[in-house]
Amino acid sequence: MLKKANRTVMNMGLAALLVPAALTFSTTSASANDGGAAPAPVQEKVTPSVPQQQATTTTNQKVIVNVSALNIRQGASFSSPVVGTATQGQEFAILKEANGLVEIASNKWISKSSSYVTIASGKPSASQVKGVSTSTPSTSTASTSAAQETSTPAPAPTTSTASGSTVNVARSLVGSPYQWAGNTPSGFDCSGFIAYVFNHSGHSISRTSVANYWNMATKISSPQPGDLVFFQNTYTSGPSHMGIYIGNGQMIHAGSHGVAVADLDVSYYQDHFLGYGRF
Repeated sequence: MLKKANRTVMNMGLAALLVPAALTFSTTSASANDGGAAPAPVQEKVTPSVPQQQATTTTNQKVIVNVSALNIRQGASFSSPVVGTATQGQEFAILKEANGLVEIASNKWISKSSSYVTIASGKPSASQVKGVSTSTPSTSTASTSAAQETSTPAPAPTTSTASGSTVNVARSLVGSPYQWAGNTPSGFDCSGFIAYVFNHSGHSISRTSVANYWNMATKISSPQPGDLVFFQNTYTSGPSHMGIYIGNGQMIHAGSHGVAVADLDVSYYQDHFLGYGRF
């Protein structure tokens, strides 16, 4: 009897010891059913918030126009349409910069080249900030702008002042695209470019052919900035291409890739050189 009782007690103790073991196995089994992966981060269960707008960078810089007329383009590209003109002395806050241009107002960009503008720190001077013209420049608007640049009526152009203005206007058009028979900043050919520049810099000439301009011009041997450079036998025989001399052996012209600065010592121009002239 004593042995039987002892066996019963031992069996009950063993059963008591086995219960926690069963519970422990059950818990481990539950973890295995979750794949053993860590719980997903709490933030992944939160409904995504509306994305924030990208912050606009404040440059605290301004641009000052140094030439008599500078193209205002619709986008950040020199191939974007010209929508107006900035004039000498105007100052604008720089909103953005891209592709060699700066944004001065919504969808209005100008070149940041040091040939045309000065970039400075600070805000535009209140006395220099003017509205941005949004019309394509014409002869009449250019005359008005020129008068507004001086506190007294502008004197009649002399050779030196006219040539300086001619080069400034020519430089302001660099980047305008090429267009056959074009004579506006939205597209120029070589003679249309000449007519536009001279009519916007104190001269009055009619649009005509390169050959007629050659016949009209006074022939010179020592060119000054603002004089004309003529070439012959390019796409046709006789006087057929021309540009504006800007000094240092360079010219600005409307070539097949648009208005650009070119070196006159390039073999092509040397081979087709005709002469220099002055209006």
